[in-house]
Amino acid sequence: GNKDTREGIQRIFNLFDDDKTGSISLKNLKRVAKELGETLTDEELRDMIDRADSKGEGEISFEDFYTIMTKKSFL
Repeated sequence: GNKDTREGIQRIFNLFDDDKTGSISLKNLKRVAKELGETLTDEELRDMIDRADSKGEGEISFEDFYTIMTKKSFL
């Protein structure tokens, strides 16, 4: 499917990264969760970031996001 292509994944990443910083922050994740009607605590969201963040930066880079999206086991 389209979400498996790098381009498709980049588009999804850009939906999260609405402030165009090049990474997904807690604020970005919180906004998307709210838009999807998910009620997640900051702690839960931070945990998701920590699991995805390979460099320990506290944000999700595109490379980390790509890895998650192409690895079915993460979800």
